[in-house]
Amino acid sequence: MDTPKVWLVTGASKGFGYESVKLLLEKGYRVAATSRDSSKLEKRINSDHFLPLTMEVANEESVSKAVSAVMQRFGKIDVLVNNAGYGLLGGIEELADEEIRKVFAVNVFGLINVSRSVLPIMRKQQSGRILNIASVSGSVSAPATGIYSATKAAVIQISEALSKEAEEFGIKVTAICPGGFRTDFLDKSSMATPKNEIPEYTLVRNTVERFGELNKNQGGDPKKAAAVFIKIGEMPNPPCRIYLGSDALRMMKKKIADVSQSLDTYFETSQESDY
Repeated sequence: MDTPKVWLVTGASKGFGYESVKLLLEKGYRVAATSRDSSKLEKRINSDHFLPLTMEVANEESVSKAVSAVMQRFGKIDVLVNNAGYGLLGGIEELADEEIRKVFAVNVFGLINVSRSVLPIMRKQQSGRILNIASVSGSVSAPATGIYSATKAAVIQISEALSKEAEEFGIKVTAICPGGFRTDFLDKSSMATPKNEIPEYTLVRNTVERFGELNKNQGGDPKKAAAVFIKIGEMPNPPCRIYLGSDALRMMKKKIADVSQSLDTYFETSQESDY
């Protein structure tokens, strides 16, 4: 690799982020990685080509400081992986404003903050890749996942718009939408639940319980996901959106079939509002 590319990975202390950082370094890339506590990264990864940074993605000043440190160390940013985020399981009625706003602050506004800080660098370079880690839940929602799904739907739509806006600068944007992967995502450290549950919502409670049973038994391999991230980051013409995992593909095929059937069923009704 003549001029090793520089990757910036957020939310890198575990899961997809951590596996991506490890594999990137093995492949000879230069890597800057962020976490809310960079000491976790410093203890786990030792490389001359690695820059661990503390970053609160929801804090613009923290983001700006970290991005400046990347530029000071490496002089460029070729690929940004917006991976920082966490989950929230709970019914719409039982979730408080504070709980909802917190997950939006990280999953949506945090992603926007980091992207806005890196985009001027990529525009000046006239090149770059942005990989936004969304979720199949951004396209297929279920009981107890409504708010989390809304944040990931936002990520998908932001990615689609930005892919068109930034294309003239040689910047490619992809929303990666994983299904279930065997990470720490369903652990209590990554998945929040309501402080005030409403027991009457039995379907919500049952769904949350099923997610707990699924933890560490998901079909997706995070190491293989990291390899796909890198593959997409190196594609000359990457997709605007890609679903990751057999379960995600099954869910999307059913979703597309359901939407298609609904369009056909209510086709005439949908046209009744035209002039």
